[in-house]
Amino acid sequence: MNIKEQQKELAGFTAGILRKHFGKGPESVFVSISEEIVCIYVRDLLTPVERVLLEREQYAMVYDTRDTLMDKCLPELKIQIEKCTGREYQHFFYDWDIETNGGVIVATRETIIALEQEEFPQKINELVSMVTESIQKLPNTVKTVTMNNRTLVIYRDGILVDIEKEIYKLDQTEILRRAKSNLEKQALRKAFDKESHLLEGVVQEVFADWEFETDRSIIVVIIDPN
Repeated sequence: MNIKEQQKELAGFTAGILRKHFGKGPESVFVSISEEIVCIYVRDLLTPVERVLLEREQYAMVYDTRDTLMDKCLPELKIQIEKCTGREYQHFFYDWDIETNGGVIVATRETIIALEQEEFPQKINELVSMVTESIQKLPNTVKTVTMNNRTLVIYRDGILVDIEKEIYKLDQTEILRRAKSNLEKQALRKAFDKESHLLEGVVQEVFADWEFETDRSIIVVIIDPN
């Protein structure tokens, strides 16, 4: 199966699995695949029930419900990704932007840490490192992968400060995730907007998620090309 066939099959499977568990599928699904990463970008997944909750400003309930549903989706999606690509992916991340009605699901392999960086991604690495340090601490590792002209996936590890580690140990994961999401995505968006020349386009959406037990994080930047 070539890369385009893999993308088509995974897009169809993702739309179906989300429809099965959410009760409504996304309007569109875009799949990008590299040796180390599978990035799935979905648009217009908001369900009628979620629209009602958002009208009542019940944002936390929407995110909590989606977390529960993704617990059902991810095991099936993992099997399909590995079947499609013939590669095992050890880490899974996802994030939503309710305002834009977009979302991402990202699978990564352990080998992403060994990736060598080219000049263009290295400048992005430096920018992300600077933003992360200003909020928390300098990451141990930052790796940027250009999936296509519209999608950057940025891997980080070693970013949690001691207070965050303690919050995680107290099983307050969702509070930690929400706080970090709001703070980091705002700061990243501001930095990317200021340095838009590095992206050769305008930032459309920024997504971020964390795997707290291993102190890893994924950022996805969706770009509107010039």
